[in-house]
Amino acid sequence: MQVLCKKIALQFALFGFMLTGLLNPVYAQKIVFGFSASTAFANAFVAANEGIFKKHGLDVEMKLVPNSATTPAALMAGSLQVATPTAPNTMQAVEQGLDLVVLAGGGYYTKGMDDVAIVVRPDSPIKTAKDFEGKRVSTPGLNAFLHVLFRKWMTQNGGDYRKVTFTENAFAQSIDVLRSGQVDGVLAVQPFLSRALETQSARVVAFYIADLETDVQAGWHVAHRKWVDANPKQAAAFRAAIEEASVLALKDPSVVRKANLVYIPFPAEVQAKFPEPKFRPVITPDVVQVWNKIMMEQGMLKAPIDVSKFLYK
Repeated sequence: MQVLCKKIALQFALFGFMLTGLLNPVYAQKIVFGFSASTAFANAFVAANEGIFKKHGLDVEMKLVPNSATTPAALMAGSLQVATPTAPNTMQAVEQGLDLVVLAGGGYYTKGMDDVAIVVRPDSPIKTAKDFEGKRVSTPGLNAFLHVLFRKWMTQNGGDYRKVTFTENAFAQSIDVLRSGQVDGVLAVQPFLSRALETQSARVVAFYIADLETDVQAGWHVAHRKWVDANPKQAAAFRAAIEEASVLALKDPSVVRKANLVYIPFPAEVQAKFPEPKFRPVITPDVVQVWNKIMMEQGMLKAPIDVSKFLYK
């Protein structure tokens, strides 16, 4: 009788294990996820840190990529399966022939978010967008996210960005470059923005992204179509995990702060100054059209990106 009970118990355990596998399939292929150390991708950090990727059967290797501009080529080569190139990087790569698709969205900017600013020296006479004409402005990346949106802000506020000389400097050096007089303005983000203001090294002219006419998607999760077509279930599971993580982040912001400490290389006291990001995990056509309009206005695209092919379905 005792032996029979053990056999029945073993059968039930085996059935439970099989049922779990059916409900939560484990995919053999690892996903190497190349990310930038930005809160715009914190819903992916939450998915990794809270075990949500694993819950959806995914083995995701989180890989910090210092320069997101390199990720489209890495996706094409297969050294990354999913990555976080900025909208300008992604859309220009698509126009150049790389068959990339957006799987899911990350953070977005809306009015009232004050973590990105155009700053000048405290004694600078610059007060408006037009005042930057004829001046030098430092950006961490030419034709990248911050640079493109600053040009949009200038146009929206009566300035001509074509009369500005833009120079490229890393975040960590940009305030020193401003202080020394090599440039007249800096596109600053946290935590460098707070440090500059606390030390009275700079003055904010505008939180320029928050001043734009419309919300702007700050981050999204991108894959190569070849990988998506070969692994449709993994692609769908990745998107589902991002959506679940985004819901959890909205419900409990503490999970975002906890995940950021794991994947963003800044200490807790610095990250405490980060604003809480807003997430849009499902990218709709209008989100892409905002970027199409911005990039067409600036001559960064020859034609709008075809949204029907660009968004993963």
